[in-house]
Amino acid sequence: MRNTNPFNLKVLTENLTDYLNTDEFLFFLKKNKIVVRKDNLPRFANFHNIKMAKGIREGSGGTAPTIFKIPKREKLEEIKYAMSLSNNNVLGKENVKKKENKILEIFDKAESKKESKSSIADKVTKSLKLPCNRKLVRRVLNEKRSSRLSKLL
Repeated sequence: MRNTNPFNLKVLTENLTDYLNTDEFLFFLKKNKIVVRKDNLPRFANFHNIKMAKGIREGSGGTAPTIFKIPKREKLEEIKYAMSLSNNNVLGKENVKKKENKILEIFDKAESKKESKSSIADKVTKSLKLPCNRKLVRRVLNEKRSSRLSKLL
């Protein structure tokens, strides 16, 4: 038999003003530029320590809906930052594209024998405030500028 309450959530019957149902919570996250799949929402909330509870079920069929406590602004910023460091979500993939574009921009502007892969990675990190390493620089330059790699130190 499947466990319908894997996070051992309590049923709340009152003080539901600072809780949102699944659809409202998804809309709230989307409005704050955090994209999560609907079927992954309880796991996402558990991972980021967002309080959840079971609401009151309407009707006699089905399970009680999961409701989510509205996180504070600081918590949302913390989640965005954590998501920006991973390449497995929308925000992380956007950041990889930004890093790739910045790498190519720095490489194209650089004078001959003045930049290395490490120095380009450092400049990308400083300008975008996102971690970048020389392995990403190497991959991007090998893919997009392989004929001009002699320009590097």
